[in-house]
Amino acid sequence: MSELKAWRSWLLRALLVAAITVAGCSPSAPVASGPPPATASQAAPPTTPPPGPVRLGSAPAYVALATRDVTVRNRPGGGRIVALFPARLPWGSPTPFLVRAAHRDTSGSTWLKVLLPRRPNESTGWVRRDQVRLVATSYRVEVDLSDRTARLLRHRRTVRRWQVGVGRPFTPTPTGQFFVTVKLRPPQISTVYGAWALGLSGYSEVLEQFGTGDGQIALHGTGNVGDLGREVSNGCVRMDNQTITDLAQTLPLGTPVTIRA
Repeated sequence: MSELKAWRSWLLRALLVAAITVAGCSPSAPVASGPPPATASQAAPPTTPPPGPVRLGSAPAYVALATRDVTVRNRPGGGRIVALFPARLPWGSPTPFLVRAAHRDTSGSTWLKVLLPRRPNESTGWVRRDQVRLVATSYRVEVDLSDRTARLLRHRRTVRRWQVGVGRPFTPTPTGQFFVTVKLRPPQISTVYGAWALGLSGYSEVLEQFGTGDGQIALHGTGNVGDLGREVSNGCVRMDNQTITDLAQTLPLGTPVTIRA
């Protein structure tokens, strides 16, 4: 009789354990807690990059070429309109700007601070990134008025130096940071400019008009090598025809040009 009772007791305990296991209440079974894990459709939405300065890259300079008519404002993100420029210049090339800085606004849009090809010299403004095409350039030209020379740099290293003619004392060549706005050659422009004329974003500070333009200065050629190394111009920088031809074939629109006293 005692064996029968023991067997019944063992059977009862076994059935109880089985029932608990089937019900999922076994101490060894995992217990769900908290909300279910997020699925792909519940993933957090992408965040907008924070506003602030934007690094464009490692090139020595960046040029913004208009892809549509450009509206220039006095600050990134909007503000007052300070200038309007057409997508293309009268000669067919895109309107260029030299980029000085980039900034992202609170909506995530990128704005470019650019030098403007207009008076007063070294004017700046902000344009939306989607109005232009960015192009990196490794070239720049530096003109030294005191010794009447110029040099071409590539990747910040001097690759060539030559003599130039500069403005006379009463029609001086303006100093500052400029850039190439257009490349013209006869018959697009008068032969007095030699083989080529590379128009700059700078203007004479004493003349409203000279030659065929509105006082815009240029790097241009001359057939008179006696002009080189002298103060002879209305503000433009003269060089021999072979040198200006080489520059016209090498320098892209927007190339920085620094003129120092």
